[in-house]
Amino acid sequence: MRLNDETLKSLLSGEYAKIKSKQAFRYLYSSEELLRFKAAEALGILAKSNARNYILRLFWLLSDESGAYCIGAPLAIAEIGRNNPDIFQSFKLKFLYLLENEEVERSYMAYGIFRNSEIYKGTEAKTLLEEMASKFRDQKFLAYSAMAIWKLGGEVSWILERISKVQIYDGKDFVELDGRGLRELIERELFYP
Repeated sequence: MRLNDETLKSLLSGEYAKIKSKQAFRYLYSSEELLRFKAAEALGILAKSNARNYILRLFWLLSDESGAYCIGAPLAIAEIGRNNPDIFQSFKLKFLYLLENEEVERSYMAYGIFRNSEIYKGTEAKTLLEEMASKFRDQKFLAYSAMAIWKLGGEVSWILERISKVQIYDGKDFVELDGRGLRELIERELFYP
């Protein structure tokens, strides 16, 4: 889904001030995963004055009632929350328990917890991620869970051993790693904050 060349160029270059929030919302539905991540980052910046309403709208877009399930909504909720931690405090548990919803992209949930790890310290987030990582094999979910669990002070060796090859978003683009490469990223804190 390409709206226009200027919007796309601004989105991919990180020039989010040139984008309208309505345009960024549309890219949350994109079939191109990179565009979903970039749109979420844009909304994290653009939603400053209306963060609470944006978060409520994004939760609604994850419900059956909306009629238009938005795959990128968890990413956008996380980025808006990261840039508005006081507002996100009241949504953090609702967001966390979306991990248990089978219809939501769980890897995006783990990524969102990673991005908001400071807010999730001292909650049951680490325990829930560990429990779910023991049940699931999805490589992306395992990778983002390992990143989040590590940021929350947990041990991740047992998860990294289960990762053979995965493409994850590093704040700019997707990189392909195995468990060893991800361990290096985690230990050296090479992923973006």
